[in-house]
Amino acid sequence: MGWRFRADWFVPEVRTIVTSLATGTAIPACRAKLLGAARATNGVGINEAMNDLRALFVAAEQPVDIDALQSLAEGWAEVAEAAAPVSCTDVYTGLVTHAHFQRRIHEVSTLGPESTGSHALAIIRLPGPRHSRGHCWTLLARLGEAVKGQLHGTGSMAMYQNSAVHILFPLGERNLSRLLGCKAVLEALEDGTLSPARMMFYPLPAAGAPASATPIVAGQDPR
Repeated sequence: MGWRFRADWFVPEVRTIVTSLATGTAIPACRAKLLGAARATNGVGINEAMNDLRALFVAAEQPVDIDALQSLAEGWAEVAEAAAPVSCTDVYTGLVTHAHFQRRIHEVSTLGPESTGSHALAIIRLPGPRHSRGHCWTLLARLGEAVKGQLHGTGSMAMYQNSAVHILFPLGERNLSRLLGCKAVLEALEDGTLSPARMMFYPLPAAGAPASATPIVAGQDPR
């Protein structure tokens, strides 16, 4: 459970947490916070980092320490706010970064005439947060999991930016249906916090061709 990479275990922040559990004492907030900061520095998303700590309590056969979990989240958030991405994965959502998404669009657009019309770009625009500059990290983590779950097996790639999910996908009736399902799932998150959403489709031009300036709104014929 948790901890996808065994090498991540052998760091000082993990040793201090395990030592606390082994001696039967409560995990100090400062130690849990340092662990959260270390996980963010290594590019681990908040959802995975919290699951990691929960798995440790399960292995130790102890109830989850909610205070320790909160401190870990605080340490993670402080580092993630200022840290530059260390991989092609966004630490908040688990989706790909903007740079990786752009590179993939460029690759698909330059495959040659045989690929013309094989892919398209879908953008699901979500309502922005009412009282802050961005959605909270817990909602972003759930958003990322929802998108990955809905698009699994479709060959699609997704990125989150500015209250919108951008999806590069191979054209096909099945994939279009999955995209509509993805939109519906996002609208249902957090009792409708991200509703109503609006989805638009953009044809992906071949190399040298001008990009289409007119989006196709969901509900219209995308051909």
